[in-house]
Amino acid sequence: MTTLVVRRALLDYARRPLNVVLLIAVPVVIVVALGGELASMSKLLSTAAKPLHLETATAGWAAAAVAGLAGFFQVVSSRGPDRRLASTSARGASSVVAGRLVAAACLAGAAAISALLALAAKGGLADPGRAIPAVALVAFLYVAIGVVVGTLVRSEMNGALIVSVIWLLDVFVGSGVGGSTGLFTRLFPLHFPTMILTSQAAHHAGPVGDLGWSLMWTTLLCVVAAIRLSSTTRPIGLPGSAIPQSQIGAVTAPLPTEVVPDHPRVPASDVVVDGASVPTRLSVPRTPWSASLWAAVRDYRRNRVLWALLLGVPVLFVALAAAETPTTPMPVALVDGARQFTTMIPLRHIHAGEMAAIASALLAGIAGLFVVTGAIDGDRRLVLAGLRPRQVLAGHLGVIVGAALLTSAVSIAVSAAFFSPQFWPEYIAAIVLVALTYAMIGVLLGPLVGRLGGLYLLLLLSIVDAGYGQTVMFHPVPPAWGGYLPARGPGRLLVDGSFTSGFEQYRSLFVALAWLAALTVAAALTFRRQIGVRQVAPLRRHSELIRREPLGTPGGVVSSDLSQTPSAPVARDALDRGPSPVPQRHFVSTSQLTSHLGAEPEEGGAS
Repeated sequence: MTTLVVRRALLDYARRPLNVVLLIAVPVVIVVALGGELASMSKLLSTAAKPLHLETATAGWAAAAVAGLAGFFQVVSSRGPDRRLASTSARGASSVVAGRLVAAACLAGAAAISALLALAAKGGLADPGRAIPAVALVAFLYVAIGVVVGTLVRSEMNGALIVSVIWLLDVFVGSGVGGSTGLFTRLFPLHFPTMILTSQAAHHAGPVGDLGWSLMWTTLLCVVAAIRLSSTTRPIGLPGSAIPQSQIGAVTAPLPTEVVPDHPRVPASDVVVDGASVPTRLSVPRTPWSASLWAAVRDYRRNRVLWALLLGVPVLFVALAAAETPTTPMPVALVDGARQFTTMIPLRHIHAGEMAAIASALLAGIAGLFVVTGAIDGDRRLVLAGLRPRQVLAGHLGVIVGAALLTSAVSIAVSAAFFSPQFWPEYIAAIVLVALTYAMIGVLLGPLVGRLGGLYLLLLLSIVDAGYGQTVMFHPVPPAWGGYLPARGPGRLLVDGSFTSGFEQYRSLFVALAWLAALTVAAALTFRRQIGVRQVAPLRRHSELIRREPLGTPGGVVSSDLSQTPSAPVARDALDRGPSPVPQRHFVSTSQLTSHLGAEPEEGGAS
């Protein structure tokens, strides 16, 4: 059973060839492309680490990013199948847990090998005896973090966000970049391994030493991961399993009969159908556009953890990064009216604004990625029922835009604690534009590359583009290659609004809006292609058919057999193209309901 689980887990990971490509590409980009930029940042923030040694540390950071996300998705997407396998195995959950842990370890080893090969190709593998075991240790440490988060968090969006934020805080606030040796930084998992990779002694590790603390971190997290995975993989009904035996009946109980209202708005009252009380406290909007938005907001407002993360992550990310940054003056090239000049700006002010942009871009992108990929089957059913794809997408975009605006507002508020922009409207517009742009990138990437591939790309793109591609921390002007990336327009607006009192960046505003419009159109076309079903009829026509009672069955009850409906050929064809069938639910018209209760329908109402 263990061998079967390992083989199937690795085959499932490799089923998307892009996952394998990104397993190699992510370390290459972080080590080869960003190694020099990270070394330059380290020299600005601290003189403790030498550039060559810090480039060695980037191999460990790259392996950590890939291994952590791979370990999380390895566990969170297989919880149900693993529990069913455990119920059929003679050894119970132990063989399934062992197989899943071995598969996660294989992914961690692949991430470490990719990072080391990228480091060797760049010529930074000067001390293999130190680098190889340290990078492998970091990969296993973060794959254990991914597994632990996967066993604690059921939502893929929330868990992926948690793993990504842990990695970002570990890298940007940890000892490799910031150079801080305070008590707070010692709580980060990468603190002591980074000391090993950069050939620096922590001088606060005590008799255990840097290697000892690193081994203790890794061992502890691996043990916790094994315990948590065993707990969530026990067969249903056994002591300690995630779902007790007493709740199995509730889970498998049939769904109650649903009531379709005659009127767009249902009165707030409870009715009785077949002896069961059915609440009708729903106020459904009248138009398909507003109904789609209402349903999307109603769905995601239940995810309180997500909104707490969107509020809390910018506070931690921006505040900790800005607090670790010194106030060293740096030259920045500015334009104010007809005057072009270079002035000295405190590094902390520059870093606070840029970190606000990075946080907003990453969080909005993740929201766009997971919102649009989290309801594919439901979206297909909505289109099959009569909603147009653009109406379904409008509901999702309402939630995504709300998440982008929320995280932008928090990032702006936190950055304002460290500096005051000279022209607030332009600064706010820059943060909002970069958040909306990356939200559309997430919507576009989801259908094309999947959740794991999209998350890898968003993590890289937000750092490469919104971070190093538009920064003025290293040079008075941003690098030329950043002009080909989506955040160039918002990046120039950010610098101009932060340090000048007038608005001169009309071209940058046009570039930002052009990128946003192009990405929105591309995302809409990709979403329409993802839905992949033909419309049966407009929603209004179907709602009239239901209310006037006759989709092929007497009394207005819609048959669960699709072959009895007038649009059966189209429906069967659409369902054949979709991954899952339409759930079998019976609908009762209001005329039947009033007849059942012995009351007469209201005069003028539809029957």
